[in-house]
Amino acid sequence: MALPIVNSSRYEVTIPSMDVKVEFRPFLVKEEKILMVAMESKDDNMILKAVKEILSACIFDDIEIDALTAFDIELLFIKLRSKSVGETVELKFKCKGDDCEHEIPHIVNLEEIKIDNVDDKRIIMVNDEVGVQFDYPSMDIISKSTLKDDSSQDEQLKVMMNLMAGCIANIFDTDNVYPSSESTHNELVEFLDGLNSEQFKRIADWFGLMPTVVHNVEYKCDKCGKEHDLELRGLQSFFT
Repeated sequence: MALPIVNSSRYEVTIPSMDVKVEFRPFLVKEEKILMVAMESKDDNMILKAVKEILSACIFDDIEIDALTAFDIELLFIKLRSKSVGETVELKFKCKGDDCEHEIPHIVNLEEIKIDNVDDKRIIMVNDEVGVQFDYPSMDIISKSTLKDDSSQDEQLKVMMNLMAGCIANIFDTDNVYPSSESTHNELVEFLDGLNSEQFKRIADWFGLMPTVVHNVEYKCDKCGKEHDLELRGLQSFFT
């Protein structure tokens, strides 16, 4: 005889980069097991694969997970975890007072976590006439841009150039717009190679300020009394 199926609640969340609402359910025990195995591996690619698999299973709407940005994935997973396990998580921080490394527990409300620094235009002017409009990197692009700990500086630069080129939506000047779809990847890399140091730095700085989940934490050491003000950034900050 077939056993009864327990129906899950449905919740709604807005995908930041698209400003589109989707419905999701909490993850189930079988999906939590997938996440636990991935977390125990401490393999970033395996963790990312598990997160994407769980999001695909829990989101009711038809969306392409690989097309979502990194900060979309971060926020979606935090909201999913909040409704699946609990809206709060206990983190532990070390005191940075003089001669004090006391560990302080602190409760963070996951429902208060937001995305910062989202730029709707995503335009960088490289000079007075030429500009570049970027798309935020999707998780698919980021997963192909991972570096090993022992990567050389040349390898790091190559990966960065490929990431930037893969995010170009179009290049424009005072007369025309040049969609990236009409250029090869190598042509886009050559365009970036042709920038001077100051122009390239403007683009690198924009990528360095990529939106992410963020939350400010204020806490006081119960041993030495020192007060702390800490900014948590990125998904791993909330689950370590």
